[in-house]
Amino acid sequence: MKVSEEIDALRSMGFDPVRWLVVPRCLALVVTLPLLTWIGDVLALVGGLVATVVTTQMTPRAYIFATADALTVSHLFTGLIKSPFLALAIGMIACGQGLLTRGGAAAVGTRTTTAVVLAIFSVIAISALFTFFFALMGI
Repeated sequence: MKVSEEIDALRSMGFDPVRWLVVPRCLALVVTLPLLTWIGDVLALVGGLVATVVTTQMTPRAYIFATADALTVSHLFTGLIKSPFLALAIGMIACGQGLLTRGGAAAVGTRTTTAVVLAIFSVIAISALFTFFFALMGI
């Protein structure tokens, strides 16, 4: 949108691009990433069940009971608490890099690569901070 001057058009009409473009995208990520995290957790447990049953002599029932004994509610909540913060960081980095784009298609590719690298780094850093915080809390 920056390259095709759509953001400049929004500004000329009196609209704030951050309010109309960045905020909805970040809110959408904050809402959907916890849902995707939960779906990923469920699919990981199903994948673990399949892999365990196929590679070992464990029955599905034994796997389910062993998994239920090993998991706690805090395991679920730590991932769900962390994911909105990660979503906000990813959304702000991606939108920020998009707004900084200047030039043609090559500039879009460069900013996309920069956004991905910064988002990966921020996810690692934020996850480390949450891990440290949860360790201090004894969770």
